[in-house]
Amino acid sequence: MEPFTLKGDLLTGAALDATQCLGGEIESSWIYWWGLGYIRDHASPAVAAQHAEHWREDVELLRELGVQAVRLGVDWTRVEPEEESFDEQELARIRDELTALRDAGVRVTLVLHQFTNSAWFEEKGGFERQENLSCYLSYIEHVAAALGSLAGDYLTFAEPNAYAVGGYLGGDYPPGRNDPSACFRVLTHMAQCHILAYDLLHQLHEAMAYPPCRVSVSLRARQIVPLDPRSRAHKLLCAAAERTFDAAFRAFYLGETHLPMKYDRFVKPGRWCDFLALDWYGRADVSEPLDLTPFARRSGIGHPNALLARLQTLHALAPLPIHVTLAGVADGNRVEYLASNLDALSRSELPVERCMYAPLLDGFELLDGNTHRLGLVHVDFDTQKRTVKPSGEFFRAVAAAHGADRLLLEQYFA
Repeated sequence: MEPFTLKGDLLTGAALDATQCLGGEIESSWIYWWGLGYIRDHASPAVAAQHAEHWREDVELLRELGVQAVRLGVDWTRVEPEEESFDEQELARIRDELTALRDAGVRVTLVLHQFTNSAWFEEKGGFERQENLSCYLSYIEHVAAALGSLAGDYLTFAEPNAYAVGGYLGGDYPPGRNDPSACFRVLTHMAQCHILAYDLLHQLHEAMAYPPCRVSVSLRARQIVPLDPRSRAHKLLCAAAERTFDAAFRAFYLGETHLPMKYDRFVKPGRWCDFLALDWYGRADVSEPLDLTPFARRSGIGHPNALLARLQTLHALAPLPIHVTLAGVADGNRVEYLASNLDALSRSELPVERCMYAPLLDGFELLDGNTHRLGLVHVDFDTQKRTVKPSGEFFRAVAAAHGADRLLLEQYFA
């Protein structure tokens, strides 16, 4: 590993995604899924990292780690526990947290949906039913009205492609369906929601004299390679996965409809994002369809050049500033993963504004429960004590020095 310097305008950060870190006994799709016994280690999402109660401590932790940007999840279930009944106390809590983050000099991207729905929305049929989409837009409007004076960047959805495939094609995420037609109907409806929310958020900020906002959506991406490069079947699966990702990107970002997405009159041509956002999940070696589902085990951390190639392709289609979120990896690989990707992004001529690691804290990792501890910070789930891991110390050192010199690298790569 060679020394590197972060490019001048690149902010390093971390993610506090809602279901993974907030905790609490709430009527959500993942509490329901846990109740049915589908979490591999039987851990409840009610435990997680209890960020809703420990947010002040976590903001101070962000400050100590030198975090410059954070992706902060808003939990629809907490904000609107019953249809058309909004929890103003939860919104006030988020306002307090946003104020504290602003005072700490941390730039925030608000994530408005990531994997989790309220039980009432699931019971209505979720995003599969066209008539339910107004529920999501009503939620967006209420959140933006309450928080918009403190919010600059929004993600309408984080990983909607993984949400649709996991819940409606692989069947291991709630609601547990295995219906290709429903999968792409859901994804198309989410693209419609994103496009309508893009306009709604900009209009609301202007109408309420809030500072201008930027809006995007973050898709999950991987370095997809055939397990056997000589196998035609493996190569065809990889090609199909790439076409599906491209179709989703074009629908959300450009309002274009390409198979396997469904036709929708609200998915109309235009530029529906103000920055590019990508959740990067490393390498997937593909030999069967299940290898393409979000709950399949990753084959490795992937090569940084694969990430750059993906970003270059997307930037050619939508030449916008770029935010990258590096999905969590195991403790033993994390420092190499952070260093190699930060180095590659800094050397690139692409306009990368932010590189964030997800998650900041050990927490509830969906199907894996609490077993896989992927955070920069260890959380004792019994006491909720936070302890910075070696990878968190490396992150702190890189943020402080705006890079890594040979002496720092020797400490971790001796």
